Amino acid sequence: MSTASIAAANIYVAMSVIDSDYNEAFMTSCEPYRAVIDHARDCGLHDIEDGSEDYEQLVDCLEMLVCN
Repeated sequence: MSTASIAAANIYVAMSVIDSDYNEAFMTSCEPYRAVIDHARDCGLHDIEDGSEDYEQLVDCLEMLVCN
């Protein structure tokens, strides 16, 4: 598994907790993926830098998990 896919899985699990900060960040932002990814970085769930190739993969993986 890639670093991005592991980070996406960790974020998705954190989002699944009802009334969590992750869920709130995702649901209340006009840029939900960026908001939840930034929040997860601030909380230490990952250390992927904005604009990197891993960041793009993280967004893609998280989007796939959320939408499926």
